Amino acid sequence: MRLAEKAYEHIKSMLLEGQVRGEDWLPIEDIAGQLGASRQPVMDAMKRLKLEGFIEIVPQVGCRVHSPSVQEIDDFYRLFASGEALIAELAAARADSDDILGLQLISAQIGSLTEEEGNTKKQGEKYRVLNRKLHSEMRRITRSPLLTEVVESLGDRSDFYVALSNQPVFALNLTLAHQEHEAIIAAIVEHNPEKARRAMEHHIFATEKRILNEMDQPGG
Repeated sequence: MRLAEKAYEHIKSMLLEGQVRGEDWLPIEDIAGQLGASRQPVMDAMKRLKLEGFIEIVPQVGCRVHSPSVQEIDDFYRLFASGEALIAELAAARADSDDILGLQLISAQIGSLTEEEGNTKKQGEKYRVLNRKLHSEMRRITRSPLLTEVVESLGDRSDFYVALSNQPVFALNLTLAHQEHEAIIAAIVEHNPEKARRAMEHHIFATEKRILNEMDQPGG
């Protein structure tokens, strides 16, 4: 893996896992040292992340984590809901029995997280990974590579907004999110595209509401 790509993946993981928050400065020299690289590949990664909307580059000052406005988040989730709703609609029309079984197995793994006790941060990270796996599987079921690529790229932005909130959004809402997933899958099982679309829209906008609610809370 090229050093710039390695730096990109490393910094992006920091952002999506909540290791840094909005307006935090990202120490170029420290990151380069961690990766055994020079400044240049790290800056190349920063420029790419800036284009994707994750960070801001302040000339002659440094790089910091992007802090979105409420309007930006709302605009994004309108777009994301539209894309994911189309995914759910097509999945309901095109899923076969093996596809449905795959969704049910992933959802069962998410359901098991609701019964775990202990570290909410670890629960949240497990959910984030399984949630992406479930949504990626729905996209695969559409058999539409172009649509999958476009909507998949938006998933990182959603996880980024979750990571910026002041509370562990995923962990605090495991049961509700699982119920929403189950409703989407039920519509796919029924091969009911319109019902699947509505269930997905509800899930995505509920996620947005949780993020905005937690951003209003004191830091945790």
